[in-house]
Amino acid sequence: MLAGEPSGDRHGAALAAQLLRHPDLQGVTLEGVAGPLMRAAGVRALVPMEELAVVGVVEVLAHLPALLTARRALDRRLKDGATRLFLPIDFPGFNLPLCAAAHRQGVPVLYYIAPQVWAWGKDRLPKMAKTVDHLAAVFPFEEPLYRAAGVPVTYVGHPLVESLDPALTRAAFLAELGWPEGTPFAALLPGSRDGELARLASPLLGFAASLAAARPDARAVVAAASPEQAARLAARVRATPAAAALGDRLRVMADRTRETLAFARAAVVASGTATLECAALGTPLVAVYRLATPTYWLARRLVRLERFALCNIVAGEDVAPELLQDAVVPARMLAAFLPLWDEGAARTLALERTGRVRAKLGASGASARTAELAAALVRRGRPG
Repeated sequence: MLAGEPSGDRHGAALAAQLLRHPDLQGVTLEGVAGPLMRAAGVRALVPMEELAVVGVVEVLAHLPALLTARRALDRRLKDGATRLFLPIDFPGFNLPLCAAAHRQGVPVLYYIAPQVWAWGKDRLPKMAKTVDHLAAVFPFEEPLYRAAGVPVTYVGHPLVESLDPALTRAAFLAELGWPEGTPFAALLPGSRDGELARLASPLLGFAASLAAARPDARAVVAAASPEQAARLAARVRATPAAAALGDRLRVMADRTRETLAFARAAVVASGTATLECAALGTPLVAVYRLATPTYWLARRLVRLERFALCNIVAGEDVAPELLQDAVVPARMLAAFLPLWDEGAARTLALERTGRVRAKLGASGASARTAELAAALVRRGRPG
């Protein structure tokens, strides 16, 4: 099992739990590239996921030694004859070459959470048809695309649906923050990777200060992906005079992303799976993203999409306003955000559109359905 980012780690952990309880997989050993949630679920880390969680051309080059070391370790494991199934989870830049390596060794491949070839990389489809034994698709529109390319595929639904319910009530979450019940706040999600944090933390903190000036009753919660990230964000708050001046009106919370999104009046979210999660929870949002400049210009040449936020792509409509690259500045963010915060037609429309997103993610049970596909491939054994 190979996951390369926190969302993949979360979905991989849920899948691992299903694999370990499947009657046809008793005694199986799960190992690979695993984050903290997968490790807690019983996946042994040949490589800790934290060593590989990078995005973009510049970032990959900076992490190339670690990526190559991990690739060699995984290649050796695929060649030792003990692996019964290779199960990559998203993270295509790293995982797709390993699919080919697994195929060469006669190891069946089940790809979970398909590469987003509908955004870019359709040239990868013929290669996937040769190296992927089955694909577990999480969006309904992916199934006909992959089937037409000759990739065996099953639409399993999106694993987000399995874990949308917050662990706390709104009252309990606000009590944890030390705020009175009914306090309105904005959710700010800078992303889980260090590069995202470096590019988005400052404009998000500037936005929080601008929001407090424009709407004195508003507070803000910055959702950090880990305690370590929360510590770095808190240090940035202290080093940013306008943000530090907010005092109790700005909080940084670790490991409370779902509660932060679910109970916020509106949100500003780094583009990615979190935009889909926010919309599925019914919270209006502004999607923002900044890439390293070389990565951005390369993406502009390769990506052929009208929208970049995953919630908008899945919905097929503008669920969230999108701000990209140089547009990610506090003034632009505030202008897009306030119509979602204030009562009025724009907020009503945003609530209607986010309300339609969850239905597009399918029924709960993606992890169990994918575990059944895995068991079938293990029962079938090595090709030939």
